Amino acid sequence: MIYTKSSSFFFDTMHYQTTKYLMLIRPRNFSSNEETLESNEFQNDFTDSTNLSHIRERVDIEFINMVDRLTYHEIDHIVFDDIEDLGSPDAIFPNNWVTFHDDGVVVLYPMMSSKRRNERRMDIIEKLSFMGFALTKTIDLTHLENNGHYLEGTGSMILDRLSKKAYACISSRTTKEALDTFSDMMSYEIIEFSSSTKIPIYHTNVMMSLGEDTALVCFDVVKEKAISKKLKSELADSGRTVIDISIDQMKNFLGNALEVRSKNNEKYLLMSETAEDSLTVEQKKLIQNRVNLLSFPIPTIEKYGGGSVRCMLTEIFLDKSGLK
Repeated sequence: MIYTKSSSFFFDTMHYQTTKYLMLIRPRNFSSNEETLESNEFQNDFTDSTNLSHIRERVDIEFINMVDRLTYHEIDHIVFDDIEDLGSPDAIFPNNWVTFHDDGVVVLYPMMSSKRRNERRMDIIEKLSFMGFALTKTIDLTHLENNGHYLEGTGSMILDRLSKKAYACISSRTTKEALDTFSDMMSYEIIEFSSSTKIPIYHTNVMMSLGEDTALVCFDVVKEKAISKKLKSELADSGRTVIDISIDQMKNFLGNALEVRSKNNEKYLLMSETAEDSLTVEQKKLIQNRVNLLSFPIPTIEKYGGGSVRCMLTEIFLDKSGLK
């Protein structure tokens, strides 16, 4: 089902919800993280016959192909290499440990898996500063891990940067206490809700994607019907085309999409081929009427990592003033 209302709001305030700059991490330690298997129903464990070396070769091919396609479509991106001896099986998903904001603020996030905490790297932030991105301050929320409170970046939260709202489904990896701390530090309004299939949805960004022009949401997993109705109305009132995706489509990573802009200000909705293949003809037409659709074949990353295209992309909203 499609929900839409006309509005000029987003055309008057362009370029704040979507970014021109993306950060990716090329993996060196990719594996199925046993510490996240219980909470992530999208993730598959290795079997006794799994050839880890072969899996990593396939992941590298998928990653390089994705980077090449971003380059071809002139979508600006920066690739950093994972550090081989860090023991970071999920480094390919950097959107969980850091966010970069247009006022120069960098936020570091508390993560449930101890292995994932190795992904947080100040050397990357320093390199971005050296490359000319303007940094004003760092907000470090990682101390919340000490009390069992977690908030895994734009996995846990879908940020409406225009209205300063953060949509978040509560889970073992997204706790109310951490959300409240983020709200206090960043002045965001939190819209929290419960969502689940057989188990709670581990990250909001598998059931919801929010761009300037489009929103993909799996309303069927939102347990409070009043909140589901409010979400539909609020997103439609914002001027976005709101596409209600099914649970099966969500399980094919359709919610794990990200709207970005190219160097030429062309808008793209990025998703995996698995996700694109799950679109109905009507949904695809609606998306392509608003943005360009660009998909990537990453089945190995999805199967064993339990995340898709959006998880692999960290948005950089920092001002870029030139090389220092």
